[in-house]
Amino acid sequence: MNEQITFSAVLGLAALSACTAIEAKPPTCTQPVGKWQNERKSVLEIKTYDAATGAVSGQYTSNSGASAGSKPYPVVGWINSASVESSDSCKGCKGDHAEVITIAVRWGALGSVSAWTGTCAVNSHSRLEQISALWHTTRPNSGFDWDHTLTGADRFDPIE
Repeated sequence: MNEQITFSAVLGLAALSACTAIEAKPPTCTQPVGKWQNERKSVLEIKTYDAATGAVSGQYTSNSGASAGSKPYPVVGWINSASVESSDSCKGCKGDHAEVITIAVRWGALGSVSAWTGTCAVNSHSRLEQISALWHTTRPNSGFDWDHTLTGADRFDPIE
């Protein structure tokens, strides 16, 4: 009996030390599950990624605008990947390759929706992987008929 308890305790300690040795890695363009942060400290958290379909889901916590400091909002989207083409087979290409991504957020009671579309690639200056995307936010209420849709750009960097 004592031998079984001792063995269980040793096994438990070994499992615990193995778990603490596993470090969380930041997300990458090909393994995007994890947290990404933009310049305004808003956080895109990709919780699921289906490599077969490209479907992603997760949540977005805004640190700006009408939704700043509020609860996380659901995110849906897709990553579409293609094999790397050589510059010989791609006329006009300079050998650059990126994953393409689009995500969308429904802002609940605020009535707005936002969509980001862009690329995920290694930044040639920082050498870090990042998502660079253009966004559109469309809102139901505005002071002018031409002012319902806002647009801009975001860069998301992985958070470790």
